[in-house]
Amino acid sequence: MRSIIFLSWVAGVMFTAIWPFGSNGVALAQTQTTIDTSRGEVTLLIPTTYVSEDPLPLVVSLHGFRGSGDHYAQYWLSHDQIEKKRFVVSTPTGTLDSKGRSFWNATDACCNKEGSDVDDVAYILSLIEAIQAQYSIDPNRIHITGYSNGGFMAHRMACEHADKIASIISVAGAGFDDPANCQPSQPVHVLQIHGTDDAIIGYGGGYLQSDTSAEYIRHPSALESVAFWAKNNGCSLTPTSQPGLDITDAIEGAETTVLRYHRQCSRSTIAELWSTHEGTHSPRANTAFHELTVDWLLQHPKNQ
Repeated sequence: MRSIIFLSWVAGVMFTAIWPFGSNGVALAQTQTTIDTSRGEVTLLIPTTYVSEDPLPLVVSLHGFRGSGDHYAQYWLSHDQIEKKRFVVSTPTGTLDSKGRSFWNATDACCNKEGSDVDDVAYILSLIEAIQAQYSIDPNRIHITGYSNGGFMAHRMACEHADKIASIISVAGAGFDDPANCQPSQPVHVLQIHGTDDAIIGYGGGYLQSDTSAEYIRHPSALESVAFWAKNNGCSLTPTSQPGLDITDAIEGAETTVLRYHRQCSRSTIAELWSTHEGTHSPRANTAFHELTVDWLLQHPKNQ
């Protein structure tokens, strides 16, 4: 990716502005900076058109097990969305375990394999609040997206801070197996995206083993995860089928079916499942995936 980089000073903070060339060949802009947290600096990506008088949506992007925030920052930089659609992205990194593997302490199933007492809910909440303290963020448009372990963490944040989180997307993650472990204070928009042939986080539910015992802990299926949120949101538990989607180049045609719980929902808050048929744990996402998922988040603010 070719880029032109320059440094500028705004309100006493140094920013690095990066102009990557987007998929249409047009030079696009976004500002890359960092924010200091209890775990060190976290990358922020901000549209160059940001002004404090115009509050923007915030997307917190959570990596999978062994992933990193830096990797996810590059993911977002490689797609021409932040500048076009005008939102802020934060890409934190989880804690490293004794084997050097990054993880989020999300649910009992995934992925705190060594039984750490790290409080990632508090950490992510403090990150959001630190960003709000420095930038103009719309409090009704705070969103979380996560892959695999990050998808589990997105579910947990929605469970414990439904007052703060407008919507989440969990890709190849899952919610709590025991509904008693998730007691949201209000409705949250939820989109679950899952491959039916996922051999790691089973589409139909499954088990993950810890490093410290022989115990296997169950996680719910993709449909169970979404149905939980439909019930929490007060929706009719009879979903409707929507037109199919083509969101991966690995499978020909409109390989992804859509089930939407949207009728009779409290505050018009929906729950949705995109099932990628023959999709694996890491399907090769295409441009439509990137566009549709960002649009879905931004189109689902917190409904008062």
